[in-house]
Amino acid sequence: MAALRNSGGIGLSVGQTRRKILFLALGWYCAFGFTGASYLLPVYYTKIGLGASDAGLLVAVFYFASIATRPFLGSVVTRTGFRSFFLAAGILSVVCSLIIALAGPRFWIAMAARAALGLASSMMQIGLATFQAVAFEERERGRAFSLIMAGGIVPMMTAVPAAEWLLLRGYTSLYIFVPLAICVAATIIMPSTPGLSDVNIPLPTSGKSANPFRGMGECLRIPAFRLAILSMFLFSVADASASFMSSMTAHFGLMASLFLSSNALVGLLVRLFLARYLDRFPRWMLAAPTVMITSGTLLLSTFSPTETRLVAMGLLFGIGMGIGFPLHLALISDSVPMRLQPQAVSICWFLIGLGFTVIPLFMGWLGGMVGPVIPLRVTSGIALCGTVTLAVFWHVRHRRARAFHRTGNGVK
Repeated sequence: MAALRNSGGIGLSVGQTRRKILFLALGWYCAFGFTGASYLLPVYYTKIGLGASDAGLLVAVFYFASIATRPFLGSVVTRTGFRSFFLAAGILSVVCSLIIALAGPRFWIAMAARAALGLASSMMQIGLATFQAVAFEERERGRAFSLIMAGGIVPMMTAVPAAEWLLLRGYTSLYIFVPLAICVAATIIMPSTPGLSDVNIPLPTSGKSANPFRGMGECLRIPAFRLAILSMFLFSVADASASFMSSMTAHFGLMASLFLSSNALVGLLVRLFLARYLDRFPRWMLAAPTVMITSGTLLLSTFSPTETRLVAMGLLFGIGMGIGFPLHLALISDSVPMRLQPQAVSICWFLIGLGFTVIPLFMGWLGGMVGPVIPLRVTSGIALCGTVTLAVFWHVRHRRARAFHRTGNGVK
């Protein structure tokens, strides 16, 4: 137990470890739940009298604030401690959600609250991702991360449909309090996660080394981290591309839910029941195939789609997504030492957010000129080709590592 603490892991009993996984899964449920419910905000603001452009700005400012603050929060959490960090994130999210609910169509008040809520959302995600990166040893990260991130899928089957049901049936006032209720739950759950006080991340000892960009530079000088983070970015490109599935299917007169529902269900089942396999195989060997599956199925779904094909492609996409996301998070944590985990997590989540910002903008721009099908083919094709190239680099790196090991030089 002491050895686990000294290495940065947490020495907990099996029962405590299960509680830790459960609380982290619930934390991700809350973190993704209130952002998922916010996808419907354009409809809400239109119903209460705001124009489409104003509604779009209120949605966009949240994501801009969330992405802009991610590179710095990894260093902040190491200084405040996880419990205080989660409590601050929860209280800020509750206050902002309450202001948004009460502000109604008052644009500038809602704008300020949405920006601050973006910061709170970023704090939740960076805090959860950093804690789980340091709370589990490398040998157990795959299974633990898979089970934990299953919590991030469940809101799309529960909170989001419930919020949509309220909004579409005219219960506008009740809808806007759904994100608030989830934020209240987050404020209770996240600071109560077992083991928050047992983690010991080495702090910088000088003002120069306290610069968060210095830690990021160290991360980027590690070859394994560069490959892992590039793979995660390509994975996020494929994931973000799926957001345009509804436009593509509508072009063919089909329902996007055929793809999206089968994807979410299979992704959840994979994370729950295949979690243990993520620790049985070298994670770098699985990274490229998961991106190939997600990008490849998106690409194939654009050619002569039918209802049966969309369901089949959604099932395959769910397998890649169910395995790929927790696997990449674990792979990134595996590639850096304990003291650089916060910076590695910040870079990871910044690139995820960047992918989800740039790709929809690009696809929307391109779709305005050539229709909704070509953009999906372009972005999924880029992710697929990039991953094939990346797979070659992974194999070259590990072949060289084995060669060094055989000659007695050894590699990190």
